[in-house]
Amino acid sequence: MTDLEAHVEAPGRADLVSQVSEKIKETGVDYIYYQFVSVTGRIMGKGIPAAHWERLAEKGFQLVYGSTANLFVDRHGDYIGYGAESWELIGIPDPETFCQLPGFSRSSRLRNSVQNTRPTRLSQGN
Repeated sequence: MTDLEAHVEAPGRADLVSQVSEKIKETGVDYIYYQFVSVTGRIMGKGIPAAHWERLAEKGFQLVYGSTANLFVDRHGDYIGYGAESWELIGIPDPETFCQLPGFSRSSRLRNSVQNTRPTRLSQGN
């Protein structure tokens, strides 16, 4: 099992995903801002229609490595962090952080765990 699979299949997570689905229906939320924190502490994210919630909770969404470095470029125009040819990251929503935005009742936000898309196996005690 990869780290990513372990995160998605964690005990109790499926129930939390279902609870968020119900909350989306109850509140009429139709837009979710999926947030993550860059290496400099800046809140970054991706806005996606709420209709995709269950698929994204299972499969996540793609991010470029540069997004973790605020998508800054150096004086030569190259991304700081990693180039366009680098492996991508995946953002996996943490359903327990779902929150409808005050003043914007049709929008919500939640935080995400960012993981490498390369399959890495869980350590067996090493």
